[in-house]
Amino acid sequence: MPNTYEQALKDHEYLWKEYAPASDMTGGYVDSDDLERLLHDPNKVTARECLKSQIAYWFQIGPDQQIYIGEAWKTDPEVKEIAERSGSEDDLAHLCAR
Repeated sequence: MPNTYEQALKDHEYLWKEYAPASDMTGGYVDSDDLERLLHDPNKVTARECLKSQIAYWFQIGPDQQIYIGEAWKTDPEVKEIAERSGSEDDLAHLCAR
C-alpha cells in the first residue's frame, strides 16, 4: 500500500481523473463512511487510510463504466504500478480477464 498520504492521493487522483471513480461508490462501497471517518478524525493518516481503501476497491470493481467507456486502463503502465503499490495485482489481473 502507498506509504504516504501524498502517494495515496496521487494514485487516487490518477485513477479517478484519468479514468473514472470506482463503480458503485455509493452502493457497493459506501464512501460516506470515509467522510464520517474524516470528520471524526481529520488528519493525513485517516485520509491516507480512506484513499487506500478506495484504491483497493477500484481494483476490485473497476472504473465506473457509465463515466469511462473503454479498456485502456487495462494496459496503462501507471495503473499497473498503482496496483503493485497497493497490493492489488491479483485484483487487476482478475479485472483484466473479464
